[in-house]
Amino acid sequence: MANDTPALQTVAPKKERIVWIDQLRGIAFYFVILGHMNIPEMLKSWIYSFHMPVFFFITGFNYDIDKIAQTAPLAYLKKLGARLLVPYVWMQLLSFCLRFVDQTLLQHREVPVALWLRGILRGNSQIIKAPSNPLYFCLLLFCAELLLYIIIKLTHGRRFLVYALTLSTLPLSLLTETLWLRWHLNVAPACACMILCGAALGQMYRKKKALLQSLRLSQTLPLCAVLFLFGAAVWYFNGYTSVHGNVWGKDFTLAMLAALTTSTALALLTMKLPKLGWLTLAGQNTLLFMGFHKPLVLIGEAMFPAWKTSALFLVLGSVAIYALLLPVTLLFRRFAPFVCGAESDFSALPVKIGQAVCLLGATCVPFWYFVNHLKGGFLRSSPPVLALAVAGYLLVCAAAYRVMRRFVRFPFLPQKKEPDA
Repeated sequence: MANDTPALQTVAPKKERIVWIDQLRGIAFYFVILGHMNIPEMLKSWIYSFHMPVFFFITGFNYDIDKIAQTAPLAYLKKLGARLLVPYVWMQLLSFCLRFVDQTLLQHREVPVALWLRGILRGNSQIIKAPSNPLYFCLLLFCAELLLYIIIKLTHGRRFLVYALTLSTLPLSLLTETLWLRWHLNVAPACACMILCGAALGQMYRKKKALLQSLRLSQTLPLCAVLFLFGAAVWYFNGYTSVHGNVWGKDFTLAMLAALTTSTALALLTMKLPKLGWLTLAGQNTLLFMGFHKPLVLIGEAMFPAWKTSALFLVLGSVAIYALLLPVTLLFRRFAPFVCGAESDFSALPVKIGQAVCLLGATCVPFWYFVNHLKGGFLRSSPPVLALAVAGYLLVCAAAYRVMRRFVRFPFLPQKKEPDA
């Protein structure tokens, strides 16, 4: 007699996140905020020596070359785009609202909206500014990971060849320091090398995990102090570095050495921290922090122009921006997780509300700007026409929302798989 009982489907357990890595991201991002304020140039140069490389190292920490080698190109592009390009576009457009407050209400750094839109497409603020310039990180990480994927496919995932071929592309970055390409394409090889450095660190950590966890705080602190001092000495000798500017001081190897030692010291300290929910939340949503912190910094500077270089403003302002972004992150995680590149239930009511609100928020300022400049700004003196234009705008947004929900779901991806009936 045949067994009519259906076989139980085995579901692979979800990979558990490493708490200290999330908290390391959260700590590193405070330095990102501080580095974008009016701090002394020496302090800024030191922060720039590690505050962006650490994110590329962390990206590579759990980089699975074997798994990536088995991933189909279309599937990989879709996943990578949903994780990086979708958040980039949403957060750039939503940043219009913050920049509108900054330049219209506070009259600070006037920039035409049309120029901002071009800046979003260029993805390189050295060419044209965007509503949130730090979001270049999304595009640069996308290009670096895509370059690595191509290399992994070409080498069939053979680790030695992956490392060798990636290193062979490094001169494309080092020899193009003054070349400003869209999406920082020429910087991608250097960042791909950083990701592979992180992958090597991840392998070392997994081999020495028990030893590192057994270290007491009294043993960790002296080691971290030595690493910090060594990293600072290398940075001081090597000079100013900037991932965004494709500047590596006197030597790229020294720049990586300074970044690695300082990042390792931060990582060892973070391993000894207890689990802090707010720090973990920040670390798991650094793209959201990356997108919105700079417009908030500009608003703060416009509100308190006389204090923006004072030590008290720098400390309190950076802490306030960090704290403000925590509840904002919770709201986005509930109503618009697609903006964070996170999974979402496509049919959930909060997500539907979030999609509609984000669509309105992302398009309202460009709409107002362009319509208000038609025929010399005739809408300023014509309330009935303005009301008609707003009504038409809401109808267009409603139609776009329906089309995206039904036919073009990519802007709202990734989404959870619907349960089987």
